Amino acid sequence: MRWTRRGMLASMAGVCGISGCLASPDRALPTAPSGTWNQSRRDAQNTAASDVRVPERGNLAWDGGSGRMLSVVADQTVYTVDDDDGLTALDAQTGERRWQTALDIDPEEPVSVSGAIIDNQLVVATTDTLHSFSTADGNERWSRELRGQASSISTTVIPDQQIGLIDFTYRQDYYIIAFETASGDIKWSDSALRMGGRGLTVFDDHVYATGLSETAKEVIRCLRLDTGELLWQRDIGNQDYYSTPVSSTTGVLIGEGTDIIVYDHTDGKQRAAVELPHGRIRSIAVDDGIAFVLSETGLSAVSVPDGGEQWSLTRDPGRHFVRGPLAVGREAVVAPIHTDALGCPSVVAFETTDGTQRWQFTLGDDFCGTIWSQPVLADGAVFIDTNLHTVAALGDLPLQE
Repeated sequence: MRWTRRGMLASMAGVCGISGCLASPDRALPTAPSGTWNQSRRDAQNTAASDVRVPERGNLAWDGGSGRMLSVVADQTVYTVDDDDGLTALDAQTGERRWQTALDIDPEEPVSVSGAIIDNQLVVATTDTLHSFSTADGNERWSRELRGQASSISTTVIPDQQIGLIDFTYRQDYYIIAFETASGDIKWSDSALRMGGRGLTVFDDHVYATGLSETAKEVIRCLRLDTGELLWQRDIGNQDYYSTPVSSTTGVLIGEGTDIIVYDHTDGKQRAAVELPHGRIRSIAVDDGIAFVLSETGLSAVSVPDGGEQWSLTRDPGRHFVRGPLAVGREAVVAPIHTDALGCPSVVAFETTDGTQRWQFTLGDDFCGTIWSQPVLADGAVFIDTNLHTVAALGDLPLQE
């Protein structure tokens, strides 16, 4: 299943046209997108998978916001930050603004806003403050100051437990803070790791984090969700070569170099190792026992933990896969790639069954930038954040004249 250059260029010509993909006039999606993508990588397990319909075509409907926050979607609403650095709710079908509220962030700072939806509130972490806003109207419910100026901050929520987690780096230490989502009260914190790892993942009552230990070894660390108590810690590979951890029923999956390593939930022992042929693993998404893996030079689908290959796409001339993350919906996996021939990144939908290309959306010449987060999926829509200060909504629409 090779993605030929002829097919690639034909697809790009049809999608982008002359003026560039993001230059098209705004238009509504055919239907109101439903489903939820409540946080980065969709859920606390980091599966990046949702049982929603990926559209048959991926043409531009509308674009807006600023892309300074990883977009989240719920109740037919996209939550982002706009050009004035205000927290903004956009109608997911039309892109029209529903509400906006002030968010005190420095426009000169790099992207540093992370949000997650739990019940009827949007929890937002900036470099120095944790906020809670009403999803109905944007009114602030509570706020908590964070120590110092955090970097690489992310937000995770666990609805069943009414617990939120933020993880960030401050003065070379890697912090994990658990808080009650209803009030913002801090439950516990952990700062045993040095330097930031690749984020955390949650499964049942366990929190898993990766980073540098006091003995200068890279480790995966397991904590109790309710108390922060250390349950176990295991050495893993070098930080420069491992990916964001993902939890599944089979264990905790981490891409270490070119291998997927599966660690047991209960004691951290290695359960399996799956070697893949496309270079360093950048991102993993898991759905129904299948791991979709984005690597430096390819995209693969393998069963876990036995490692049976379902399909694999390799690099062709004029194209290379870029650092993810990727997302999986019903019957399609959506991944970012870069096309050397046109110099612009693209988002491509592949069939989950065999890797056949469904559609491709490419940032056009007028707006060529970077797709810097995983695609966000809702039923009948794909939303992408770019460093062009915009969130783009893609759907099953005809080509714009």
